[in-house]
Amino acid sequence: MTTTVLSSPYVSIDGTDFTDQASSAVVTFTYEALESTTFGQSARTYTTGLQNNEITITLMLSYGAAEVEAKLAGILGTNVQVIVGAESGTASATNPTYTMTGYLETFTPINASVGALQTVDVTFRGGALVRAVS
Repeated sequence: MTTTVLSSPYVSIDGTDFTDQASSAVVTFTYEALESTTFGQSARTYTTGLQNNEITITLMLSYGAAEVEAKLAGILGTNVQVIVGAESGTASATNPTYTMTGYLETFTPINASVGALQTVDVTFRGGALVRAVS
């Protein structure tokens, strides 16, 4: 079984490279299942519906004019382009890149605990997810 350890993933939100402030990225490719069962069938059948994708990114919270908090506060409630790559560099068969214009519904600007780094999980929803391999 082949396994891969990602050493340098790429994360961009609305044109800003947040690779150096991201600690996790999850890309979920989903097609809604539409039931297509008809009379006389002995089992349920389904067909492909609309895409309903998500990209969730864990970012280290930082404050300042061009930092994580300011960027996320500015795009809350809007659709923006999000790009996540397995590694930085050109997309290829061994380095797929996923691009989606998704909606940022919620944002937690302060997530603090004593003695811990502040992080925030942001989820972008909706939009077609495009996989690039070249």
